[in-house]
This record gives sequence, structure tokens and C-alpha cells, in this order.
Amino acid sequence: MALTPEDVVNQKFTITKFRDGYDLDQVDDFLDTIVEELRQHEQEKAELRAQIDELKQKLAAAEAGSPVSESADSEGAASEQTIVVEAPAPTPQPAAPAQSQTVAETGGAVPQPDAVKSSAMLQLALELHDKHVHEGEATRDKLISEAEAKRDQMIQDAERTAKQLVDEAQKQRSEELRQLGEERSDLQYKIKDLRQFESEYRSTLRSYIQSQLRGLDGSPEPAGAPDGLQ
Repeated sequence: MALTPEDVVNQKFTITKFRDGYDLDQVDDFLDTIVEELRQHEQEKAELRAQIDELKQKLAAAEAGSPVSESADSEGAASEQTIVVEAPAPTPQPAAPAQSQTVAETGGAVPQPDAVKSSAMLQLALELHDKHVHEGEATRDKLISEAEAKRDQMIQDAERTAKQLVDEAQKQRSEELRQLGEERSDLQYKIKDLRQFESEYRSTLRSYIQSQLRGLDGSPEPAGAPDGLQ
């Protein structure tokens, strides 16, 4: 099925999630360019079809021997001016007298120059039509190829960017884990030192208190102490 501008305009794309996608503005701009080109080719094809239909009518009228109206002549002249290239007029061939007499007697119709000219113009219009169709198809294929190449490039860029971001995130995570491990080791070492200091301090304090208590137990009672304390 041939691709039409409406097909491009009505085409819908699914928005992806959790992954990088296309830039919507760039895709819309590129599709607008494709639609413009396709519409231009469609218009040219329509104009050529109209010219071909007109030339077919003139050719049929000329072959039937019916006179062509002045308005049709003016339109034909305008068409000839649009096409620019005119088929060369056929070179008149000298007819033998006997043959001319036979044609005159039998009432045969001699091909009219207008019919030959219309036939040549029709052939030229068909060739121009085919040329424009081929050019339009080539342009369409080129645009599609460029769009696919751009799409592939965008996918590659997105994948490369995603891989780079993942690598950087993993590297940063490893660095943070390393720093946390070092801080944890430092804290564990400090906690160990504090516990050792606490143990030594408790032992020293206990020894001091015990020595003071022993000193109190061995000291004589003071003179003049109350009776209740003796």
C-alpha cells in the first residue's frame, strides 16, 4: 500500500517508559518535512493526471474528426506552454498521385496534424508523469532511509548515554561504599579504645577507693569521739 501524507500525519507512536526514547519535537519536525514532500508530489501527480485526461479527450476528438472548440484550444495551448516541450511536427511525405486518387475516391481520412501532435503530447505527458512518479518514490525511499538511519543513530546514542550513566552510578556507589567501610573501621577502632579506657579507668578508680577504705579501717579512732561512736 502506497504511503500517503495522511498516513504520516495519523501515525501514532507508543511512548516508552523506564528507558530513553526519541525527542518528540525532533520527530515531529522530521515528520512534518516528510508530509510536506509527499503532499507536493501528490499535487504534481494530480496536475499531471489532469493534463493527461485533457490530452486524451483532445486525441479522441481529433481521431473522431470532430472540431475542437476555441476554449479547448486555449486550454491546450496553456497545457503546451506548461509542458514547454513540443513534439516536432511530422515531415510531410509526398504522396503518389494514384494513392491520392484512391484515397479521394474511397473517402478515406488522412491523419490530421492536430491528432499527431496531441498523440505526441500525450506520450510526452505520460513520460513526464512516470518520471515524476519515479522521482517521488525515490524521494520517499530516501526520506524513509534517512529517518531510519537517524532513528538508529538516536537509539545508539541513547544506549551509549544510558551505559555511561550506569557505569558512573556504579563507580560512585563503589566509592561511597569504600568510604563508608573506612569510616566504619575508624569508628570501631575508636569504640575499642574507649572501652579499653573505660575498663582501665574503672580498675584504677576501684583500686583507689579500696586503698582509701583500707586506710580508714586501720586508722585509730579520734580522741574525744562521742560515746555513741566508740
